Amino acid sequence: MDNGTAKTGALPEAPHLGREGTKITGWLARFRRVATWVAERELWLLAVVVPVLMATNRIPLPLTVAALALLPVGWIARKVAFGYFTCPTPLDLPITVLLLAVLLSLYASVDLGTSIIGFHKVIAEVALFYGLVNGLRTRRSIRLFTVFFLLAGLAAAGASLLIMQPPGSKLSFLSPLYSFLPTVVARSVQPNYIAGTVVLFFPLSLSLLLFCPRIASRFVSGFVFLVLGGTLVLTQSRSALSGAVLAILLLAVWRSRWFLLAIPVLAGAGWVLVQRVGIEELLGPLTVMGTAVNSLQGRLELWQRAIYIMQDFSFTGISIGTFDSVVNVMYPLFLIGPDAVVFHAHNLYLQTGVEFGIPGLVAYMGLLAAFGFTAWTILRSPASEWGFRVVAIGLLCGLVAHLVYGLTDAIVVANKTGAFIWAAFGLLVAIHRVIGEHPLAAADAKSVTDAW
Repeated sequence: MDNGTAKTGALPEAPHLGREGTKITGWLARFRRVATWVAERELWLLAVVVPVLMATNRIPLPLTVAALALLPVGWIARKVAFGYFTCPTPLDLPITVLLLAVLLSLYASVDLGTSIIGFHKVIAEVALFYGLVNGLRTRRSIRLFTVFFLLAGLAAAGASLLIMQPPGSKLSFLSPLYSFLPTVVARSVQPNYIAGTVVLFFPLSLSLLLFCPRIASRFVSGFVFLVLGGTLVLTQSRSALSGAVLAILLLAVWRSRWFLLAIPVLAGAGWVLVQRVGIEELLGPLTVMGTAVNSLQGRLELWQRAIYIMQDFSFTGISIGTFDSVVNVMYPLFLIGPDAVVFHAHNLYLQTGVEFGIPGLVAYMGLLAAFGFTAWTILRSPASEWGFRVVAIGLLCGLVAHLVYGLTDAIVVANKTGAFIWAAFGLLVAIHRVIGEHPLAAADAKSVTDAW
């Protein structure tokens, strides 16, 4: 009886448990395949979400909330599919500290609504960075995104010519050219702002034009280079043009150390120019530029106020988008006047310290240092092919040019075109990962194959 009971009890249960286990395993396999599909297409999701968050002040609140809710989807899908939320990068630590500094700055904000809008933009930029690092998994995807990035710069330069304000008479011989530019909408964008964006792409186009082995790539890069270079000249931004010149010199030195001889030659030419023309005459266009905020004295006053703010708000900063409000009330501008609208300190580094405090400034400088270290690693790695080195040196020189521009102006962290800078960060780190510098590169490729 016991034997019969044992048989009748055991025989039906084993197949039943086996079928349930198989069913659960099947559901888990399907779920993992769906997660893999989502993770592989995160960049398409970000292509919709990031623009919404970057323009959140003009987007209805429900869409902003939906965009914020969609940001973690790619991370969760990656965890399910590959076992990790994101690939570790050399930029993780400074990004984490910067995000904490941004959060802490909200405590000191006098306009919390504006600061939260800026915080949304920072989140979108960081999400774009990690989306590119994790999404560009092959050499082909790197090449395709490089082309897309360059075309984005071309589009930005072309659009800017339609909306750029006339830059004044800094270079009077260019004045007749502006009459040929079409007027489609009101010209309301400052030329210096446009120059700070365009100069980021200019060295990459030149690097591909000079060093890319493919004729078709050189042809496209040459066209982009001409448009970007022409736009830079038309902006008449001395800081951006100075950054572009330095980037060209760095590209030349990277190609041949003999170009280091150009440094003393340029220094000597500058000394002769100062002796013959005079420092006052050379600085004349900078000290008389129509508006006080664009004069040398006006910039010095702004920088002084920024230092005062960093002294008074060392740990928290004053948060995003509040510079004008705080300066007018607590640190009045005498040369510029209280009626002038000044949104930032016209210095990238001071503005970062003003908004996020000393910890935020240190984190941002660490971010730039990590970017430079990553680029250097790519340039020195034996696993890096020539094309990737060309892109890496172009991105590095583009950032250098932008940082030179940042000495007298600023495209702040929470800025619409700031997404281009974070895209450059993501592209460079993705190259670093794909060439095998990171051990997860091979494991990811195997995970994708096994999942399907």
